[in-house]
Amino acid sequence: MRYPLIFNYHNISKKPYLAGNWVFPSQFKKHLNFLKKVFIPGNGNNPLRLRENEFLLTFDDALMGVYKYAYPLMEEYGLRGIIFVVVDFIGKKNLWDAHFLTPVYHMDKQQIVELSQRGWIIGSHGKTHRSFKLLDDAQIKYELEYSKKYLEDLTGKEVIHFSYPFGIYDKRAENFMKELGYKFAFSGISGTKKELKPFQIPRIPVFITDISLKQKLLDFYKIIDFTFSLPSKLTPIYQNLLGNYKV
Repeated sequence: MRYPLIFNYHNISKKPYLAGNWVFPSQFKKHLNFLKKVFIPGNGNNPLRLRENEFLLTFDDALMGVYKYAYPLMEEYGLRGIIFVVVDFIGKKNLWDAHFLTPVYHMDKQQIVELSQRGWIIGSHGKTHRSFKLLDDAQIKYELEYSKKYLEDLTGKEVIHFSYPFGIYDKRAENFMKELGYKFAFSGISGTKKELKPFQIPRIPVFITDISLKQKLLDFYKIIDFTFSLPSKLTPIYQNLLGNYKV
């Protein structure tokens, strides 16, 4: 069985759109039902201590569908998530990946604060969602420092979790995170490796094709997840070609 059981969602939507990293609300409810029956909710405050029978739910980008659909369903199941916010896009449209053709909105400040008050962990997904591979040292540190302070001022709570844009790990970013007070960062796709590194925590990505989560637990499925994740890994290429987009 794969480890750790940290599932990575992006959006929950009733309306299909041009992207693979979303699921229907009914689909998400089936996922929750399965996880609650088979596993135990873990403690997101320290993902390094996650046991093999514990799971976490994380959400990158803080898209509106998470608030509208995932949040009430998780309340119903007594679950809390970790949500990673792109600071410059709070309350605005998504402008990267496939979304530039079918843009979706991000959550606003009030909704982020509400989730924080309900026990969700608020983490940073950077300031602009640009790949760190395209940035110099000063830009990377600014992305990390600015987004951390902004979210701490917004929620009144310390921000110690980070999710790399596009899941692309960068050693320079890890060094800056240690300096700035982050404790955990998520990247990569999980397999069966039992040793976790605090700034390279892998996750299991969830796509619209995942009708059930049961098959995702098998180690060979890591290869399928990697294949489905390739389009997002290529996004920094067109970011580089188009230049630094403005919000």
